[in-house]
Amino acid sequence: MTTEQASRPSQASGVPPGPPPSLPDINTQTYPFDLVLRLLDEVSCFNLFSIPESSGGAISAAGGNGVIGVRVGEKLHRFDVGLEPPQLASGLRVADVVGEELAKFRHRWLLIPDDFRAMPDREPPPTVLDPSRSQRFVMLDGTFAFKDGEDGFRGFGTGRTFPMTVKGKSRLLAGAVGNIMEGAGRFRGLEGTYTYCGILSPRRGFSGNLLIRVIDPQKRLRAGAALPPLRRMPYPERELTFLTFRGQKKNQYEKTSLVFGAGGQPQGFKLSQELRNIQIDAAAPKGGEVGSAWNVGAAIGGMNSQVFLNILAPGAPGTGVSPIPFHSYNEYTFLDREGRSVAGFAAEGGEGRTFTLAFPAAPGQQALRFGAFQTLAKGTGALSGVQGLMTDNSAVGVAPHATSTLYTLCILDPQGKYRSAHGQARR
Repeated sequence: MTTEQASRPSQASGVPPGPPPSLPDINTQTYPFDLVLRLLDEVSCFNLFSIPESSGGAISAAGGNGVIGVRVGEKLHRFDVGLEPPQLASGLRVADVVGEELAKFRHRWLLIPDDFRAMPDREPPPTVLDPSRSQRFVMLDGTFAFKDGEDGFRGFGTGRTFPMTVKGKSRLLAGAVGNIMEGAGRFRGLEGTYTYCGILSPRRGFSGNLLIRVIDPQKRLRAGAALPPLRRMPYPERELTFLTFRGQKKNQYEKTSLVFGAGGQPQGFKLSQELRNIQIDAAAPKGGEVGSAWNVGAAIGGMNSQVFLNILAPGAPGTGVSPIPFHSYNEYTFLDREGRSVAGFAAEGGEGRTFTLAFPAAPGQQALRFGAFQTLAKGTGALSGVQGLMTDNSAVGVAPHATSTLYTLCILDPQGKYRSAHGQARR
């Protein structure tokens, strides 16, 4: 179903049908809105830059008849994304700074048919990579570990390739969503979502951003002391610029509305979010273990979204092996301090996965984890002509509908249009 079909009114009068009287209101407060938002924010986040290591490389079909996947070996580095306040004069500028290595991630990314049901223990049929078209892939045998090797997890997920051309050069971008299946060390018993966006090369592997968001109410993975200064290294992917920012429901008075289809049944919902700057960092304090730290900054814009998912009855268990699929259409606007529009874009297409979430501190509170990747489109102002991908790594409550989202833009930027002239990380 297309976005246009999904949002088309089902009555001849042009007025969408109203909700049946028995449907609950997703804005009703099971627990206070501020409490639910605080529970959603009890997380540890790791915003990392992935650099291919020598163990990666193409996986060839039997007889050498084409590439069917990539053996991805990643060296994951500290990554400081310093988004400057949007300004009419300078537009959007960001200082992307890569630091010391913190972790490794190894897995197999195998191409799959569009209708293949991916499972952690299921090998797909050999599917040859076609760089000229978008294809799905599965991420198998994922093993993540910090450098000490004791803290890590096994992961599983799926993604899609996106061929794009910028300045006459073809590039194969990739977006993906993964789920923590089993943790070890300080990850033991924790759940979380990770998202990828960057460049996929059959020869080198993957290069770009990995954002891990772990539900961590006991703060096991939070840094217990001030993080040391970043040890800066040369930026490894000059064609890409990354922007990271936060989305959240502004307060309990911002209402989310359901979208109804034929028969008055919910088929999605509409919501608005406030966009805010955010700094996410991770490192090992002197004598300590790798831990995360994050801080929410000033408001920088807003977004409107239409999500195609029946949030009241999603129709799937929402487990690690059977997540709930969804898709959405989102429009974003970046504003300066005076509220003037500096830039805008839409995020469309792609894929989304949803996982159920429970809070021991709030029994009966319904909540979900979301992970998605989409293509950038309809850029305006400073983002006119933008090309690339966006990932969405979020958690939401239902009744009340509170949202806590981390967005990452992966922009094809060979000329450095969006890179800060200062070139300094925020400290």
